[in-house]
Amino acid sequence: MTDPQTDSDTSTATLADRFGFSADAVRHLRHAVEQGGGDMAMFDHPEFAGPGQWMRGGLIMLTDANNHGLKSRVDALCNALSEQLRRDNVASANRHRRIDPDARAWDTGPRVRDHGWPAELGQPSATGTQNDLAYAYFDAARRLAIRENGQLAVYDTGEHRISGVAQSQQGAASRLVFTSQLGEVPLERLTRVDGVSDGAPAEAPAAAEPPSQAASAPSDSAGILDAIERLGELHRRGLLTDGEFASKKQELLARL
Repeated sequence: MTDPQTDSDTSTATLADRFGFSADAVRHLRHAVEQGGGDMAMFDHPEFAGPGQWMRGGLIMLTDANNHGLKSRVDALCNALSEQLRRDNVASANRHRRIDPDARAWDTGPRVRDHGWPAELGQPSATGTQNDLAYAYFDAARRLAIRENGQLAVYDTGEHRISGVAQSQQGAASRLVFTSQLGEVPLERLTRVDGVSDGAPAEAPAAAEPPSQAASAPSDSAGILDAIERLGELHRRGLLTDGEFASKKQELLARL
């Protein structure tokens, strides 16, 4: 029988080596992610530049706000720990604390919003939406699919394992910067792959909206309001500026 403590120590050492942090820093962040139910973490460790906040979906705030390399590594480690928690069912008792996928910029949870991704790529391991963009990462196929204004583009991620979006400007796909275990990777550095069939479903008339879609609206609204409440908490704690809070809140309200 495998000793759980041995497995935990091995996992900690593996993550520490992979992301370039000490085992103590990984254990500290693991505890913070567990406390956040796998969706968020509040931490305070010297290797993370002191106190900071992470929320699954792309929100990462450090005291050293301009250290984008550190931000990428912390964000990637948090996502890896969150994925590990879900895999081990550690956070199963806290599922009521999860934010609805539509309220996140990047969703690495098991619930996937259907954007008609190519079936040949398999099941996406992470999906997200931002403004007029939708994107999905397929870990097994090493592919990143982006749909903008109804047009599909697929990219070879190579050695990069995409974990989130670092930044974007004005919703333009060409200006997207993603995070991976190797740091930030601008979209233009990835090689575009041709010949992938578009799996987008045919649009149905507005009047023929299925009941299941209409019935999901209250759940979507509740998730967005939950996300706004979390942002308010971060704002009250001084982790978000007035401008950042107003901008994020406005973006979420626009989805209602």
